[in-house]
Amino acid sequence: MNKSYNALPPQKRKAAGRKNRFLSLLIILLTSLSVQVFAQDVRITGTVIGETDKFPIIGANVLVKGTTIGTITDVDGNFSLDAPQNATLVISYIGCQTQEIKVAGAKTLNIVMKDDAIGLEDVVVIGYGSQKKSDLTGGIVAIGEEKLQMVTTNNLLDKLAGQVAGLNITTSKASPTEDQTLRVRGENSLTADNAPLVVLDGIPYSGSLGDIDPNIIENMSVLKDASSAAIYGSRGSNGVILIQTKKGKKGAASVSYKGQIGFSQPERHINMMNGTDYIKYLQAQYAVWKGIENPTVDDVLRAIEKENYQNGIETDWQDMIFRTALTNSHQISISGGTDATTYMASISRLNQEGVVKDTGVKRTNISLNITQKLGSWLTIGMGTQAVQKEYGGIQASISDAMLQSPYGKMYNTDGSLRDYPMDETLHPNPFANANATSDKTSRNIFISTFADAMLPVKGLSFRTNFGYNYRSKFEGEYYGRNTLTGRAQNGSAKIVNEHYWDYTWENLLKYNREFGLHKIDATALFSLQQTNLQKSEQSGTSFVNDDSEYHNMAGAEENKTLKSELTETAMLSYMLRVNYNYANKYLLTVTGRSDGYSAFGENNKYAFFPSVAAAWNISQESFMESTADVLSMLKLRLSWGSNGNQAIKAYQTLDRLSLTTYLYGDKGTAVNGAFLPYDGVGNPNLKWETTRTVNAGIDFSFLNNRLSGNIDFYVSNTSDLLMKRTVPIMNGYNSIMDNVGKTRNKGVEITLNSVNVETKDFRWGSTFNFALNRDKIVELRGDGNDDLTNKWFIGEPVKVHYDYNVMGTWQENDRFELNGHTIAWDAAQKKYLNEDGEEYQKGAAPGSAKLEDRDGDGKITAKDKMIIGSKLPSFTMSLGNTINYKDFTFSFLFNGVFGVTKEMQDYNFERWSLGYNYIDGMDYWTPENPTNEMTSPGYVPYDKHTFYKKMNYVQLKNITLGYNIPQSLLSKAGIAALNINASINNVCTFSNVKNALNFDGTDTNANIIYTYPTARSYMLGLNLTF
Repeated sequence: MNKSYNALPPQKRKAAGRKNRFLSLLIILLTSLSVQVFAQDVRITGTVIGETDKFPIIGANVLVKGTTIGTITDVDGNFSLDAPQNATLVISYIGCQTQEIKVAGAKTLNIVMKDDAIGLEDVVVIGYGSQKKSDLTGGIVAIGEEKLQMVTTNNLLDKLAGQVAGLNITTSKASPTEDQTLRVRGENSLTADNAPLVVLDGIPYSGSLGDIDPNIIENMSVLKDASSAAIYGSRGSNGVILIQTKKGKKGAASVSYKGQIGFSQPERHINMMNGTDYIKYLQAQYAVWKGIENPTVDDVLRAIEKENYQNGIETDWQDMIFRTALTNSHQISISGGTDATTYMASISRLNQEGVVKDTGVKRTNISLNITQKLGSWLTIGMGTQAVQKEYGGIQASISDAMLQSPYGKMYNTDGSLRDYPMDETLHPNPFANANATSDKTSRNIFISTFADAMLPVKGLSFRTNFGYNYRSKFEGEYYGRNTLTGRAQNGSAKIVNEHYWDYTWENLLKYNREFGLHKIDATALFSLQQTNLQKSEQSGTSFVNDDSEYHNMAGAEENKTLKSELTETAMLSYMLRVNYNYANKYLLTVTGRSDGYSAFGENNKYAFFPSVAAAWNISQESFMESTADVLSMLKLRLSWGSNGNQAIKAYQTLDRLSLTTYLYGDKGTAVNGAFLPYDGVGNPNLKWETTRTVNAGIDFSFLNNRLSGNIDFYVSNTSDLLMKRTVPIMNGYNSIMDNVGKTRNKGVEITLNSVNVETKDFRWGSTFNFALNRDKIVELRGDGNDDLTNKWFIGEPVKVHYDYNVMGTWQENDRFELNGHTIAWDAAQKKYLNEDGEEYQKGAAPGSAKLEDRDGDGKITAKDKMIIGSKLPSFTMSLGNTINYKDFTFSFLFNGVFGVTKEMQDYNFERWSLGYNYIDGMDYWTPENPTNEMTSPGYVPYDKHTFYKKMNYVQLKNITLGYNIPQSLLSKAGIAALNINASINNVCTFSNVKNALNFDGTDTNANIIYTYPTARSYMLGLNLTF
């Protein structure tokens, strides 16, 4: 070639060179284009599965790095897409570690996603779906299995106590048969229910949380702000608690056993007086009340008491009614599955005695969850729970026991119970009705089903949920002639039957797509719900004999009563929620829900509840890259939303007649009739209470999640309060239910999580929660007036103590100045007089409580009453710690309540009555002990006032020590896992109030002295898996 080229003439040789160079450039260009065209045609397919269960992962994101090219996996975990040659694929999924895979040509990939321990904890159930915590815009707190296992107990709510800032759980009555009270961010309503909505496996649940076996719970979420709870519309104003039960997983059948045995005792006793102190106390009382100077033992003791006094016999009545109670619980479960079917089933039995004699509960739970794949596009499932609970028994009277004389006689000479140990009829023997029959049984069946379908449109799916809940309750009581109550009535019987059912049908259309950096998640809902409650009650007295007990109600000859009622409600709802995410930096959630409820008036059956929330992941910004080693995550949140409260009695919009009997005709025949009572007129304009909440929050994480947490600020304004309004009687009625009044709650919540120490074999983590809430009444009935009857005051907290302020104790020859008035003791009149000679406080004498003259008129009247304090706490705190060392786990939890005003029953002698036992060690006033701390034992409170104190208390709720037996010791026996643990619940309480059986008693009917005592339990547990 060189030869021929060189043989050409110079001009032609030059032209040929140019031609060759042109051809060479053309060949290079065409080659380059062909390579680019070839690269665009690379087809990549693959399957994405989970590392742990080898299940295909549905909805995993597959994205070409640096481009908008991407797809998601189908129901079989498969995907396919066209990508440039040598491209890098980014595969991500919630709860898994993100992977990057370099692609060199067309191929089929098998991708195994590894679990992300931190990511799994960050997956939060939000209602009708789930999200990564980093994508949340609202105030939602998740409680995972690790936190639920921190407290070993048979009651689900005990596991939640102190775990969530802003969730207050109080045990006003600590009997195992009683439900606890839940409040999320205080109380918004004055008359309607303030309890949060509970959603179990996607279906609203109206039963008792104490009926649920805590061992079947996978995780829980608490929706606290209006934006998060807005998807539940008219039922979300008090917050929402979402509960997910455990489901089966693919694999061989796994059988587990969980058992506990233990015992419990009252966490504390009240230190009552012994015989010697009791006599001294009575002598001080009699000197004031009966004017006996230097009363003797014969003066103060009753005849029946003197016998035991002379024989030196004393009775500790608390030892009589309290006991060491035994508890045992057992659960057996089986779970497993195939590619198409997964299942989980369990049965459990709880037998728990109460620490007060003749109390306790026996509970049987059966649970079943099944999920079935029907082809590549349809999945169905069903969950069922059945519960039976028996909780009968006649509880010994705690107040009667406390007041009994230590010299009182419990038994007659023949060994039978003595009706009145002190031979007086005000406080009988605490076991006076111990021989009565009390049978109580409740049954609950809860069914939730679903069908989930992938539609032909990419990213579009449909889900339908149907839930049914049936509850029945039976109570039968009979007081025979061998009881104090039955003896007086020749037998007394009562039976109550209650049947409740509801169904919920929800249809959801979901759309989930990613377009490059844009991510859209939309959910539309149509829902129906109906409830039905039937009650019947019969009672009667005077039976021929006691043989049939309550089984022959027709045998009652006197006081026959028959009651029955039916209550039905229905609700229709529509909802749309759209979540938008741009580059994981900017997040927006918009929600709207419309509810129609049958219990409201014709003019207001429907209401619309909107919300909007936004968040900014600042840590994802490029200008924050330099802080990544220190600041792992920083997000700002802001939300506004509207929720409703429909928790009022049905039929308030209708006129409600009352039954009566009257005499008809000359013969005076009694016939039934009906009349419209003064408060029975309906209001057709009734509508929802509406709560509008603004929430601002910040989520943060430092040092690779060694320190993380969140801070939330909120303001909730509730309007259109449902309450009775007084109207002039000339209308024919004097009160009617109406929407009037406003309340406001505002507060701050702080949660901190820390990993204090972490090495190869040792880890110590802590969680701190703080919640402060301030509530007040903004408006009542529009006239600017307070409601003294209900103790509602504009500008003051929702629940308050309203009474006289006690400044101290009157002393002999006392003299002081207050509000420009001089008050002094007049020895001649034996009164405290002001400068005008008027009695300052009627009936006051040395040893009486000194009341404050608030209005400055120089004397005590009803106008001097004031707001003493709120019945709700000022703030709450909790601190939990978990320490892991090799196969050992140790945890403990403190929970504190601060600034709640309590009535001090132990300061009010009149409530204890003359001649009854009293608390030992109290610094009460006598002439020889002129203390200013307490009054004289003989003081009768002016205008029935009482005494109060702002109480703080911190409880060590739980201590647990567990040990996992090493696998090397178990494998030969075919055991997959074995854990043994020991725990103490309600270990101790530290408080500025000394005398209390239950510090949680917050309502006026649960006095902290007379209420059912908090139980300290000691439990030994065994968890075994084959």
